[in-house]
Amino acid sequence: MPIILVKKPFPFAVDGNQVIEIPAGEQDVSERCALVAVEHLGVASYPSQLDTNGLRLDGPTIAEFVAAGYLAASYPPEGYASRSSQEEVDMAIEAQKETDPLKMKVPDLKAWLAGKGIEFDPTANKEALQALVPKGD
Repeated sequence: MPIILVKKPFPFAVDGNQVIEIPAGEQDVSERCALVAVEHLGVASYPSQLDTNGLRLDGPTIAEFVAAGYLAASYPPEGYASRSSQEEVDMAIEAQKETDPLKMKVPDLKAWLAGKGIEFDPTANKEALQALVPKGD
């Protein structure tokens, strides 16, 4: 019989007729009960699926996360441990940064202009800063 970690109590029909409440905490349950709790209801996990901080280990990698349309900066998803190295995460975040200076936010645009050696008034608004971007960039 598997052991599961129940996060939220749930009702379970033992034999199809008798319904019992499975309490929160570590529980020794039947295979069917574990399957229902972990896979169908999502109210429990197997101890081997959690790290020492209680985070799930079966989440996506940064590549899978980004491919699903999420921002790399919000990796890993809440409740999950990272399955990617910090270097991979940093590379994914860098790859998602805006490269078109006309679409950048003001702080990024100022940094871009400074990096190109283009002087600007530090109090200039976005439109004035965008006007300084060379036409070829």
